[in-house]
Amino acid sequence: MNRNTLHIYNLSRSARRSFLVFIAAAFILQSCTERIDIQSDEEFQKLAVEGYISPDIQVITLTETSGYFSQQAPAPVSEANVVVTENDEIYQFSEDTENPGNYFPPENFTIEPESSYQLTIDLKEEIGGESHFESEATMPVLSDEIDSIRVIYRSDFETWIIKLYAYEPSGPNYYMFTAWVNGEAVTDSLSRIGVADDKIVDGTYMNGIWVLFLKEDEVAVEDTVTMATSSITEDYFRYLTEAQTEMSPKNPFFSGPPANVRSNISNGAVGYFAVFSSAFSTTIVREE
Repeated sequence: MNRNTLHIYNLSRSARRSFLVFIAAAFILQSCTERIDIQSDEEFQKLAVEGYISPDIQVITLTETSGYFSQQAPAPVSEANVVVTENDEIYQFSEDTENPGNYFPPENFTIEPESSYQLTIDLKEEIGGESHFESEATMPVLSDEIDSIRVIYRSDFETWIIKLYAYEPSGPNYYMFTAWVNGEAVTDSLSRIGVADDKIVDGTYMNGIWVLFLKEDEVAVEDTVTMATSSITEDYFRYLTEAQTEMSPKNPFFSGPPANVRSNISNGAVGYFAVFSSAFSTTIVREE
């Protein structure tokens, strides 16, 4: 060893430790500046399904997933064969020519609580190497003992709050809450939908429990507010909470999702085929 090398070994133990920490830190800082190219392979495109079967909405929406850096809206999937089966009754859904990728049921389509619905999708061309997709879901029963709703303003939160008055039957039960103000949907995105289980209120009367929050500028006194209380399956409840968690801010900032959001569509498709029953309550906002 030369003199410079011997000089390092002549340092005290604490000094050698500090020297090595300095070298490691310099290496890490240099590594942080290294350029990383993210590959966005279009071959990983998948079919995205957004399907709803309920008393007030029946639609199956098909799109293709977009590339990571895409600035375009997801492309609709047209000319698919979409069929929903319930108790051996087969219903052929038809594509809306003015809204490609949206498929609606025939006029004789029926809604039956506690019934199971099977969805079958056959594409004209493969997406992600697949052209056939299936799903199945059962419609839960919703309690008919919903009394009313009330809308109040909380100045400390700068938020309107919808309070629900209803009897909650013995569970487990899972709920979804959506709202309209003067006939216009205000919970028109997944992040705005309210979801809850009944762990705290199981089998009790809900005397004005907070279930949905609306922005300050979305509601005014004398507005008409309608809320849908929907009974959903546990799996759909998990899907909604996982998707909302994925969309929420992360801490640390660059941390990834805790897990992939679930799907109940076969053959690698993303999205969900949801079947649920709903009850509607309406109130007029009054001056407190």
